[in-house]
Amino acid sequence: MIEGKPMSKEEAKRIVDDLYRKMHERWKEKVTQSLFMRRLQEGTLPMEAIRLYYRNWAGFVLTINTLGLAVYYKQIDFLKQDIRLMKMFASKLVDEFGKPEPPGHILILVKTGQALGLTEREVLDTQLLPAARALGDFHKVVVWDGGLSDYWASVVWEEAMGYFSQDWRDALMKKYNLDLNQVVYYSTHYEADLKEHEGTASHASIVRGVLEYMLEKGYVDERIGMGLEYCAVTPCDLNGVMLQGILDELGIK
Repeated sequence: MIEGKPMSKEEAKRIVDDLYRKMHERWKEKVTQSLFMRRLQEGTLPMEAIRLYYRNWAGFVLTINTLGLAVYYKQIDFLKQDIRLMKMFASKLVDEFGKPEPPGHILILVKTGQALGLTEREVLDTQLLPAARALGDFHKVVVWDGGLSDYWASVVWEEAMGYFSQDWRDALMKKYNLDLNQVVYYSTHYEADLKEHEGTASHASIVRGVLEYMLEKGYVDERIGMGLEYCAVTPCDLNGVMLQGILDELGIK
């Protein structure tokens, strides 16, 4: 376990690279190769399942985005140690809540939901399935009970989310006849999570940069029951649980 001692830039990068490797391996196993995603990319997943997933996913989005505001408050004493950290995190929050205009990405979340045949209220007011609620509840526990670095490890899957968004964008356009404007939620997140955009670094690079900084400066102090690897791979498992939960709810084999 890492015990809060400073280390070299090279060692910090090695640890973070290994963390991302393990996350991507788990994501591939639990999400990319899941029955849900295979059916989606084949075009054989019923629209009923796509709509049910999207409603439950939207509930998670509302949770994870607003948790970011709580993290900024809880970690302000750490963030103010280096104004660059404040800038990186603040730019990520501005991206989520200010673009394309306030209240931010929620607008494009609703827009793609409507293209899928959902109303605004169906996107925003869904009672989540237990299998879908687990992901958001995990992140809440990490924020309130975990250490400083646990939160940042718990969102390394934003990099995988970028590629996941690309898979969704392509499937909805090629197999379900939506156009690029209609899949704006997924196309935007592909860009935001993986690429520099409008002067803002990619979300994935911001998370990676903060983690490397924390390791270098000795801010990572792992505790039993949490820790970097656990927090990095568990959201992959729970994304898979959500996908399977949708199939189970609808009796899709």
